[in-house]
Amino acid sequence: MLNLAARAYVRVLRYPRTILSVLLVVTGVAGFFATQFSFDASSDTLVVEGDRDLANYQRVAKRFGGDKFLLLTFAPHQGRALDAVNVGHLESLTAEIAAIPGVRAVFSILDAPLIKSPPVPLAELDGGFRNLRSEDVDWDLAQAELTSSPLFSELLISRDGRATAMRIDLAPDDDLDEVVAERDLLQAKKPLSQEQSTRLSELLEQHLTLREAFLERRDDLISAVRDVRVSYADRGVLHLGGVPMIAADMIAYAKGDLVVFGGGVLMIVMVVLFAFFRRVRWVLLPIATSALAIVLTIGVLGFVQRPATVISSNFVSLLAITTISLIIHLIVRYRELLHLDTTIPIGALVSETMLSKFAPCLYTALTTMAAFGSLTVSRIVPVEDFGWMMCLGIAIAFTVTFTFFPAVLLFLGRASPRGPLIQELAVTRVMGEFSRWRYKSILGLVAVWSVVVVFGITKVNMDNRFIDYFHSDTDINQGMRYIDQHLGGTMPFDVILRFAPFEEFDDSELEDDFFADEATEEAYPERYWFTRDKLDRIEALHSYLEARPEIGKVMSLASLERLAREFTDGEPLTGLQIAGVLAMLPEELRDELIHPYASPAYGEVRLNARVIESGPSFDRNALVADIVEFVQTDLDMSVEDVQVTGMMVLFNSMLLQLVDSQLDSLAYVLLAAFLMLLVLLRSLLYALIGLIPNILAAATVIAFMGYAGIPLDMMTTTIAAVSVGIGVDNAIHYLHRFQQEYDDEKDVRLAVAWSHATIGRAMYFTSVTVIVGFSVLGFSNFVPTIMFGLLVAIAMALSFVANLTLLPALLVLILGTPRRPANIPAPP
Repeated sequence: MLNLAARAYVRVLRYPRTILSVLLVVTGVAGFFATQFSFDASSDTLVVEGDRDLANYQRVAKRFGGDKFLLLTFAPHQGRALDAVNVGHLESLTAEIAAIPGVRAVFSILDAPLIKSPPVPLAELDGGFRNLRSEDVDWDLAQAELTSSPLFSELLISRDGRATAMRIDLAPDDDLDEVVAERDLLQAKKPLSQEQSTRLSELLEQHLTLREAFLERRDDLISAVRDVRVSYADRGVLHLGGVPMIAADMIAYAKGDLVVFGGGVLMIVMVVLFAFFRRVRWVLLPIATSALAIVLTIGVLGFVQRPATVISSNFVSLLAITTISLIIHLIVRYRELLHLDTTIPIGALVSETMLSKFAPCLYTALTTMAAFGSLTVSRIVPVEDFGWMMCLGIAIAFTVTFTFFPAVLLFLGRASPRGPLIQELAVTRVMGEFSRWRYKSILGLVAVWSVVVVFGITKVNMDNRFIDYFHSDTDINQGMRYIDQHLGGTMPFDVILRFAPFEEFDDSELEDDFFADEATEEAYPERYWFTRDKLDRIEALHSYLEARPEIGKVMSLASLERLAREFTDGEPLTGLQIAGVLAMLPEELRDELIHPYASPAYGEVRLNARVIESGPSFDRNALVADIVEFVQTDLDMSVEDVQVTGMMVLFNSMLLQLVDSQLDSLAYVLLAAFLMLLVLLRSLLYALIGLIPNILAAATVIAFMGYAGIPLDMMTTTIAAVSVGIGVDNAIHYLHRFQQEYDDEKDVRLAVAWSHATIGRAMYFTSVTVIVGFSVLGFSNFVPTIMFGLLVAIAMALSFVANLTLLPALLVLILGTPRRPANIPAPP
């Protein structure tokens, strides 16, 4: 089958003009669709796809209010936040923010109700509340009340009164929300009728258009908020936070990384290629080929409307590396053939070059695709996208390499070799001699090294924090750290308790001397659902959460009741007193203080807590388990009546799912690499031996993470599978050449010497290119991408060394022949 394909391929190469013409047309079409390529960093692109935790999170967000708001902190340079001058700054700041298009409302400490500044009798609360905008406010009392308030302290003002915060609610996009709801409903149905399929296609088109418009408006809004923030920098220190800002910045990072990675890799690789080959054609041709592969890949992604995320944004640089690595093997072989026969016709030279490397390049491309393809089983949206984007890109890169590259060569004609390629490299020669004559030392060292590696792997942990994913000079990191330290934590989670739902009843005969005037039939009938028993359980759980060292601010109905107890000398409110307080609250305050924490119609209450992300690492799984156990044992509720959800849970679920899936992925990659080696080399021995150096290299990097305390995150969990998949390419090329040499020479040491002198050079050049390319990821704004790039670069360096030392040492050990002189001649 492969021979038939090779003969057909040779016939195709006879028509270079046709090849280039077809590629030109295809590139034009791809360029058009590339304009539809987009980016995404919404909350559901960082979680487990289709996971129950995600469904729970979305349900709770819809019922109690989501995370579509920004948080802007303000700490004046001088004085307290509630000094008269600073309140004036805060008033004007709030007004300017509220005037920005797209801002629905702003809730700040200026809007917080005051009941003790001066004190107000409870019976008079139905007449309204004072706030800091009122004329008769006692400022000293207001400062003391708000900084100690169970509601607003560490929510809208710090305990020391130095910093305050405002919540900026963003206006919803009703059209987009309706399209998303209908789209999700149709996508959940299987099978779809013809009419439903047509409607789904229409909704996908509408979603793309509406989403782009929404993202543009959101970016403009956030930019406007930042402009206002800058204008107040002379009056105080301001930090911006919130999920919309994080999502917008992550998209900006993805776009920036795309440019930096793509441009940076190409520039550095151009320098490396010229240093290797000393000819402009061997610089421009690989760059042009990789650029063509990138354009075609982006065009396909634009056509299928698959956006890039902050994780998959590095596919451009990796695709360039992969393409250029394939081409380097072709260049080395081309120059080797030309050196052996300088009179060979250009057509025969190009055909022989492409045919001799077709099989090994095909199988290395397939094993690399298998490595990245393993990511598609992670069920983490951006990781899956990264995996299948790379699979698509590698398939395109291989096709372009074996069409565009030879077609251009046929037009350029022959070029005599120049540079070091006609001589054996010192580094490969030393490795070859060492592996041939000191193979026992190598194997002994590997045995000791393996023990060290196994111990290091046992030290690997998952203690990573979302805040550490971003550089310390970014808005995301600075905002999260400031809010952590002064305003009660950042990473939110919710605890949902379930009770019997509210059933409306006749309250006309209820009386209570304390609330005789307030308990009216018209005012908030759901108030009678809030019984003493429910509040006791909420209070107990609220206190438990507050006592946890990893948790900062906790908000629930208990916060409001603690405030109300100040009118009852600290005594718990009776059921009718609770109803009376709720009846007195104006509707706008119910929207702020009750509705986000209780849904009587569904029988649910919500406790919202925030963990201290910048504090010591902790086990999120253990925290969730402890909360559920407390509810079961101390509150005497069943496990079905409690649910822990929120961004913290989704983040933890993502990490756990990644680790589990990557164990399966690594097994899949090893199996795929083994099968590729077995099919290509038709030797079980070679297939097994070819895996050992690359497994050791990947394991060494994981062990290094354990010793260095580098935790597993959304990117580093994929290192083992990716490193083995890419590193085994060297083993494929080496064993393919070794098999040819060994069949000719019948001497393992001589075959090793010739293999090092020939394919070893290409392995050196491709490895350097891959290492440099992955190292460029170190310039990313996203820390997991930085660690992924640097650690894979280390793995590639180790793989290169292992494939030129351990691999031939194993071959000499198993296929050993009588000892020969050390000065075995190398090929020209």
